[in-house]
Amino acid sequence: MLTASRQPGVPFWTLLLGNRNYRYTWLGQIVSEAGDHFNTIAVLSLALHTTGSGAAVGGVMLARTLGGIAAGPIAGVVLDRMDRKRVMIASDLFRAVAALAFVLVITHKQEWLLYFLSASLMFASPFFTSGRSAILPDITRPEELHTANALTLTTAWLTLSIGAFLGGASTMRFGYECAFAVNAFSFLFSAGAISRLKPSGAGFRAGAGAGAPARNMRAFWDDFRSGMAYIRSTPLVLGIALVLVGWASGGGAAQILFAAISSSGSIWMPSTRRFAAKICGAWSWTRSTTIDSDPRRTTRRRWSGDDWIASIVAPR
Repeated sequence: MLTASRQPGVPFWTLLLGNRNYRYTWLGQIVSEAGDHFNTIAVLSLALHTTGSGAAVGGVMLARTLGGIAAGPIAGVVLDRMDRKRVMIASDLFRAVAALAFVLVITHKQEWLLYFLSASLMFASPFFTSGRSAILPDITRPEELHTANALTLTTAWLTLSIGAFLGGASTMRFGYECAFAVNAFSFLFSAGAISRLKPSGAGFRAGAGAGAPARNMRAFWDDFRSGMAYIRSTPLVLGIALVLVGWASGGGAAQILFAAISSSGSIWMPSTRRFAAKICGAWSWTRSTTIDSDPRRTTRRRWSGDDWIASIVAPR
């Protein structure tokens, strides 16, 4: 009977010290994702402070969700056809401008700017996050890939806890402008880190054929429709997509409650959220460092069960 061979992993520090490309990607992730949470805390608080209505906070969350949903399939097609490094840098630069533009909400008191900028910020995000996932196999050796995935996932949860804490403290102490400036700087830092990646072989394009320049807009939308058809026809992928929709729906309601309770001076809910984030971080660490490197051994039940528990513990 044939058995799948397993690549031995490497320690985290060995990966960071020995792999220049991944080190820069990881540093960009830390600063950028921490800055994201500065923005989240500041925007939700500003929405409640400016309008005095929980509906405005819900509108911001809806705008963010719709922006991400609209961009996801398009980002996949763009990343398959263009240089992923350049797409990621462009995403960072666009988000830096959008993050700093939130200052206009303070000076002009225009509620629609909250929705427009929130949607714009999230529209650009999949071009970076999906690009980062796509280039990991290109910047790591086979024995490093498992460790790189684990460290990337763990870092995301750690920056959630640390970024939310620092974002809340800085917003309270220095004001909204500081939080938005930090967020904009974090994107510029990430763009600088990604710009230092050195390609090997074919570079940061997709494989032959898929990475060719776009022929025309019709071909672009043909690829888009093919991707949507694949989601509908593949129960596992469709199920994951629906789980994410449910997670986003519950998480959006929780975000509104967090913003409202925090503005009233209660410390219990924010503290509970930070504790839940740490629990989820530990859970993700365990899952990511113990999951089998052979994808055939990873069952649907295992993935869906883990993500279901994580979504209950700490909705985003």
